[in-house]
Amino acid sequence: MATKSPELLIDSVYARLRELIISNVLRAGQKLVDRDLAEQLGVSRTPVREALGRLAMMDLVEARSRQGYYVKEYSAKQVSDLYEFRKMLEVHAARLAAQNSQPSHLREFDRILADSEKLAADPTNYADMLRLELELHELIARASGNTSLHQAIQNLMDRVMGFIWVEATTDKEMLAAAHSDHQALINLIKEKNAEGAADRIRVHIESAQKTLESAFRARDDLRNVVLTAASSKKVGDG
Repeated sequence: MATKSPELLIDSVYARLRELIISNVLRAGQKLVDRDLAEQLGVSRTPVREALGRLAMMDLVEARSRQGYYVKEYSAKQVSDLYEFRKMLEVHAARLAAQNSQPSHLREFDRILADSEKLAADPTNYADMLRLELELHELIARASGNTSLHQAIQNLMDRVMGFIWVEATTDKEMLAAAHSDHQALINLIKEKNAEGAADRIRVHIESAQKTLESAFRARDDLRNVVLTAASSKKVGDG
């Protein structure tokens, strides 16, 4: 059996760790021990360390001084900042997609819309709907015809995937609303209505941003209450 070169091995380990992070198997704030990861992936510690360094550069992993690597954990403010940046990129991508979509892209849009309609009928399918939505956003970026914009959005969505599951729900009305959003956005792109598509995706991202900001503020507030209580207990014990 041929042995992978060091570069290809690092690429493989990087891809596998990235997938574990964005699929939420490795959770936000979790410590990443190179020895354990190497054993899990069946490789030595060296490519794991190299891959962790690369993931830190992509902001999926955080290197803490004298503590090692941790899966990146975002505050409410950081989530807000990311979504403001996401809005800037994707609004422009939707505008360009309406102008530049090719027949192959339009066929993919039709397939996504058909899948969305099927998923909307089953209230247990929100995770699949969320994956389909991410696929739609990637297609819009690709259909923009701007390779650099497409890559920037892909990189950003990797970071967003670390916490986007906060939006998950099994509410049938929410699934129907998601399908309605997909349908309206795709139709605007197919009609070459650039400003309409830009406005629609802006509203969509702002709605998701509000949901996430609310959830992360609640988490941060709860954490502060717990930390304050723990601090007061230490003072009282002292």
